[in-house]
Amino acid sequence: MAIRQAVILMLVCLSLQALAKPPSEHDHLATDEIHYNNEGEHNPEYDHEAFAGAESEDFNQLSPENAKEKLRIMALKVDTDGNGRITKTELTVWITQQMRSHIISDVDQQWANMNGNNDEFMSWEEILNGTYGYAGESNDEGYRDLQARDRRRFDQADENSDKVLSKDEYVHYLHPEEASHMKSLVVDETVEDLDKDKDGFLSMEEYIGEIYPEEDGSEPEWVTSEKNQFNEHRDTNKDGKLDKDEVAAWILPQDTHHATEEAEHLMSQADKDKDDELTIEEVVDNHDIFVGSQATNYGSLLHEEL
Repeated sequence: MAIRQAVILMLVCLSLQALAKPPSEHDHLATDEIHYNNEGEHNPEYDHEAFAGAESEDFNQLSPENAKEKLRIMALKVDTDGNGRITKTELTVWITQQMRSHIISDVDQQWANMNGNNDEFMSWEEILNGTYGYAGESNDEGYRDLQARDRRRFDQADENSDKVLSKDEYVHYLHPEEASHMKSLVVDETVEDLDKDKDGFLSMEEYIGEIYPEEDGSEPEWVTSEKNQFNEHRDTNKDGKLDKDEVAAWILPQDTHHATEEAEHLMSQADKDKDDELTIEEVVDNHDIFVGSQATNYGSLLHEEL
């Protein structure tokens, strides 16, 4: 799971972030959270953002008491049937809505920044200018390669081939994993980035090496687990490498997979009586799992100072 999240963040970053110098091979978005870091350590901010969405930052400014009260109001919204208990289905639907809201917010912000003439369409020249600071082809090889990738993504997002993107098409440009006609491009970009020997497949070393380069000494437990995932689940035809169909199954699971996975994770942490439902009180009592507060921020700062 950690590797898939890192790959998805890498794909978004490589084509959409304006940089002051040619990008390194794999830059990550500074504003998006990843659930587990390279050492397999859990990042609670991922859960906070998944559950609270755009409001997750607001919780960080609240006292524990105010954070709990705000969380109670939010939990009541998650409980759509109003019976005082939140099922995994209700939690999955809520997280899916938060994920979608995050995408729309990102698109709105990028659209406002890049749509220079403030009309209903986004031109290729506007994307070039907004991303790289100029509308022409770069003299730098690193930038030219990125521009070529972006142009390919632009053309595939332009479903009606009118040479401009509507806002709906721009959603698919920024978040190609959200559109069925763009998913083959996501797979192609993934293979291009990770396939070091350029044979069109991903070996075990290429699969793992993106976030865990070989080092001397014993490997972390999560690396061993990912290798087992590769052998037992990813490499379905057992030929020792991943073809594009296997890569697609890995990085583009069913649409609700990420939300379901996160809902199961939150339930496992907060469902103290193990009845597969969360009461409103279980959510509030475990507020540090779902949202942050001034108290959790203070704890993090204290930990860093120590």
